Amino acid sequence: MFSLYTTENKLTELCLDEAEWYDIIRKQRTVYVCNDSEDDEWDFSNQVLLNLHKEGTSIEVDNDLVTEIKEDNSKVLELVNPAYILDFKAEEAKAIEEKYGVIFLPTKDTPKPVLARRGWDIDTMDESKPNSWDYFLRSNRVCFNSLVIVDRYFFSNQVGETFDDSLFNLWAILNVFVPKKHMHKFTVSIVFDETKSEFPMAQLASKVNKVKKDIVGRTPFTLELISINSDCYKYEDTHDRFIVSNYFVINATHKIKAFTANQKALCGQKLFFDYLYSKGIEEGDISSTPEVSQDRILKAVCDSIHTSRNEILYAANGQTNKKGVFTIQNDLFCY
Repeated sequence: MFSLYTTENKLTELCLDEAEWYDIIRKQRTVYVCNDSEDDEWDFSNQVLLNLHKEGTSIEVDNDLVTEIKEDNSKVLELVNPAYILDFKAEEAKAIEEKYGVIFLPTKDTPKPVLARRGWDIDTMDESKPNSWDYFLRSNRVCFNSLVIVDRYFFSNQVGETFDDSLFNLWAILNVFVPKKHMHKFTVSIVFDETKSEFPMAQLASKVNKVKKDIVGRTPFTLELISINSDCYKYEDTHDRFIVSNYFVINATHKIKAFTANQKALCGQKLFFDYLYSKGIEEGDISSTPEVSQDRILKAVCDSIHTSRNEILYAANGQTNKKGVFTIQNDLFCY
């Protein structure tokens, strides 16, 4: 769930003068603010914030968090999928953003929200477009610290494809997304069905870890495998294919294993890239916001893990755990 944390004055400014930010703010159940007076309540005489509150957005004051962040920048990870707009210098904000993979912006000259940027889609049969993840993903403009790939058939072999195609597509996605600059923590999770793979979990984990080692010159990261089979709760919700991060959702209408190493499409399909608010916030746009899909997907996987833990196979960085005995590393699964 997306969280906005800013100063009380900045929230007022965003509501008055920044239409795109205001459109996002109106979609929030709760926004978090700090104030100069260090009061536990926001200014109820502020008509702008009062109107926001009346429209259904709760405003919670947290003056401690900003102090904690100034003392220890890692505290930015306290909120889930956050956007911070605080009184930091631009260069300080940028450094925090890149190290922790969260949106962190200064109150002065705050840019328009990247989360409201228009997304894009391609048809893999469009001969005018290169068939590669590098081409499709290169326009991303947001830092993030967690990635979840959901495709129960990701490691399966269907007609016209091989297991090597699975490994290549994983490498291609990671090669774009794993940051070159050192980050505090970066985690990639693959949610799939081991029973659909030609290899048992231990062999699969070893082969996938070789792909991880081939991602060179990047920040260290964790790569975990989570196998949810047909005996697991919410298994049906792993049918659609998604790549989910803190701030965007990618949907493949047929398979994440989309391309071959020689830039051929493995099938005709549409690939969609959307930031959390690429659609569904402007007046007259009846689309669901992509955040709804993000929330649904992550909650379904979490529910499956909590309910069917004893059925789930797990591995991380090439090491396989005993069935049902594991600790999920990805912070996106915090429901």
